[in-house]
Amino acid sequence: MVYERNMNGHSYVFDVDYGEEAEVARVIVRSDAAGREGLFLVDREGAIEAAEDLPGFGPNPLAADGLWPRPPQEAIEDARLIAEHKAGDD
Repeated sequence: MVYERNMNGHSYVFDVDYGEEAEVARVIVRSDAAGREGLFLVDREGAIEAAEDLPGFGPNPLAADGLWPRPPQEAIEDARLIAEHKAGDD
């Protein structure tokens, strides 16, 4: 599931992904600028955590503070459902 948003003159794509982690799902965020991707992990309760310290992920080159924009609520909910499934709570 992919969601696109325009923010501060840039296009961001939020891609919900099953991921390798045991009980969380990923939301990978990409920008229209070259560079690394951002990563958020979402658990089965819908709690979201930035996790850009994993290999291949890093700070947002478009933001002075390096932070990626928070994924849209629809992406968080999709990731929450995946995490719930991974935990065996379906």
